[in-house]
Amino acid sequence: MSGFSRVAILGGGGLMGHGIALACLQGSGAHVTIISRRDETVQHGLDLIENGPFGLKRAVEKGRLDADKAAEIQGRLSGTTDYAAGLDGADLVFETIPEVVDLKQETLRLAENHAAVDAVFASNTSSIMISELAAQLENPGRLVGTHWFYPSNVMPLIEVGRSELTDPAALDRVVAYLAAIGKKPVVVKDAPGFFMTRFINNFLAEAIRLVELGIAGPAEVDEMCKTGLGWPMGVFELLDDTASFDSFYHAQEYLFETCGERYAIPPLARKVFLAGYRGNPKLKPGSRGGWYDFLGAERPPRPAKK
Repeated sequence: MSGFSRVAILGGGGLMGHGIALACLQGSGAHVTIISRRDETVQHGLDLIENGPFGLKRAVEKGRLDADKAAEIQGRLSGTTDYAAGLDGADLVFETIPEVVDLKQETLRLAENHAAVDAVFASNTSSIMISELAAQLENPGRLVGTHWFYPSNVMPLIEVGRSELTDPAALDRVVAYLAAIGKKPVVVKDAPGFFMTRFINNFLAEAIRLVELGIAGPAEVDEMCKTGLGWPMGVFELLDDTASFDSFYHAQEYLFETCGERYAIPPLARKVFLAGYRGNPKLKPGSRGGWYDFLGAERPPRPAKK
């Protein structure tokens, strides 16, 4: 049986975690619990699920979701800082904390202490090898990689990482569940950055280097990406408006460590990151702003709505 009835999301109060919660709530009848160590983070996630830019209230306002259905969905949602309570009865556990190996391994070990022995674990890592994360687990076969894309409840692609340690039955159940909730899972071999992060990070880093060299400013880069390539957002709009700079930075650190010089962090990126400019503060609490703020650059005009 591929279906899951109770889903727990570790780090579920964050940018990616709350979107994964929405995807599971809207795409299935599962009860979803978001778990974080800090109550402020749990409350932030619950608020984003209800009131965020891709949340339930916005969906109702736009006629994409019936108000009664939204209320039913919220009845299947809970949040807690108590790992034992949050993982009680969970049969699928998503891990969505930052891209730091030690933190992810510690969180997965903690979850294994409380989750059922047959629960399947799925890491939202965008760069770290699944076999490396699974090395600290008593049962490494239960861990599958599921690399979601922001906004998680909207974007259809899920890059599914399969390590040599992954139990084929666990992989099949996760793939079937993702397909059932309307996603497009694509299975790839376990490797640093898999395909998408290695591909995306290269063009993000190159755009940053070209700004660093003064060849173009962020507004010019973004305008060319949108007008010339047909992208919905430019490079720096993406990093700022989705608060994904953190993810890029930590993934690039890991890729540099595992794959070498071609993934070196541009000095300008290090400067912006260490200065505390991590993107939209509404999505990344504590951030001082984004790239446009740090560089004092004017954003390209938004196209008029038709």
